[in-house]
Order: sequence, then structure tokens, then C-alpha cells
Amino acid sequence: MEHHREWAGSHPAPPAVLHQALSFWTRLHGVLSLELAGHFTGMGFDPALLFAAELDDLLAH
Repeated sequence: MEHHREWAGSHPAPPAVLHQALSFWTRLHGVLSLELAGHFTGMGFDPALLFAAELDDLLAH
């Protein structure tokens, strides 16, 4: 991330923090987008559990 900071502008956050923020945004946005578009329908699981697992994993790092 330290070599690809253009998207962060002059934000003072260190590369590790920017990486964590980007990971949160992409993973949670992805799960929510798939759920809202109905892509989990008929798959036989509760998307809320997937969202919770993604969030737990992100918070553990």
C-alpha cells in the first residue's frame, strides 16, 4: 500500500491502516452487494452469518 497511496491523497494514515480500511470496505461492500442483488437466494445459508464471519475475521487482524 505504501507505493499505491494516490487514492488516499494526503491522508496521514500509515499504509497498514489504509490497507485495513480498504479491506473492510471491499469485503463488507461485496457481501452486502451480493445479498442486495439476491445472489445468495437459494444457496441454503443465512447471509447474515457470512457477513458476521467476514466482520469477525476483519476485526481479528
